[in-house]
Formats: sequence, structure tokens, C-alpha cells
Amino acid sequence: MNIFNLHNQSSPKENTAYIFDSNIWLPILGIDSELLSDHYKIFFSKVFKTDGAIILICPIQLSEILNRLLRYYARVAYDKKYKHLTGNKPDANGFYKDEYRSSSDFRAKYAEIMDDIDQYSTHIKICDVALMSLETLTSFESQSLDFNDHYLFLLAKEHDAVIITHDGDFHDLSVQVGTCNLKLYKKHTDSIKPKLK
Repeated sequence: MNIFNLHNQSSPKENTAYIFDSNIWLPILGIDSELLSDHYKIFFSKVFKTDGAIILICPIQLSEILNRLLRYYARVAYDKKYKHLTGNKPDANGFYKDEYRSSSDFRAKYAEIMDDIDQYSTHIKICDVALMSLETLTSFESQSLDFNDHYLFLLAKEHDAVIITHDGDFHDLSVQVGTCNLKLYKKHTDSIKPKLK
């Protein structure tokens, strides 16, 4: 396991596969997060200038990203439509399913998101975990990783890819991880310090 600090290693390596966690993809695709360092976006853009560097994305992550973005835009539409309503407001989840998904705004936002993803298609490879079994997919420590994070770990391990994330749960894994999350980086550096006798 190796966790490196993106503040110190700001350039991707040639002929290397990277997996950007959804918490990095979402700001790149339009959900701004003031909590995330711009180093992630800079590193992401440098992948496209690095020979042989690619970004791996699996169908489960693509689904997660699309759902999160579309629900974000649905919430914006919901708040706009019902912000002046006092009393009982319709359920936001029901609004998404019953109203928003059939709206022209949904179709426009979906097309916009897909256009944004498509502009990166020259360096994106859609792939999946090949060695799937119920045991492989479900044998993980749920107190450290959720299912989707575990799936990205399996993908990285199988394809010898580097995970780029801000998620502090990506610790003590047998893959390379790049982060600007100093708590995660410190947890790693503390774990590899020689023990004093």
C-alpha cells in the first residue's frame, strides 16, 4: 500500500491507469465543493496530457455519478418550484420520480452531463471487475469501505490502477492511493513509521 500526497506529486505517471473516486468526479462535472482542493481538478486535467495515462470507470460508478448529479439538479428544480410554498410541500424524492424524470430539464441535464463525460472519452476506459463472485464482491470490512468503494478497490487491484480520492476510508489497502486529504495521508505515514522499542 502506498498513499501519496497530491500536493507533493502533482503529475500523473506515464502509462498508468487512474480511478477517480466519485467525490472527485462530481465537482469536475458540476457539483462544486468548496471542501475539495483544486489539486484534484489540476491532476485530472494533467492525465490528458500524459502519454499512456488513462482513467478507468466502471458501470456501477457511472451509475452512481449520473444518479447523484441528476438528483442534485432535481433538488435545485424542487427548491425553485416550491421555495415560496408554505405548509405541506410535496416529497422531494417523489418529485424526482414523478415529475422531474419526465421533464425537459431532466433530459437537458442528462444530455449536458453525458456531453461533459464524452469530452473526456479519449482517455476514459470503461471496464469492470472480471473476477466476480458473490464472495469477492461482498467480502470486505464494512466499517472501513462501503460497497461502491470496495468495488473501486477491486477494480484498481485487478487493473493495477491508482485511486485518486478525498475519502478518508481508503486506508490500509493493497493499491496505490493519491489524495489531498491530509488526515488520510498522515494516517498512512504514521502507520509506516518504525516502531520505537
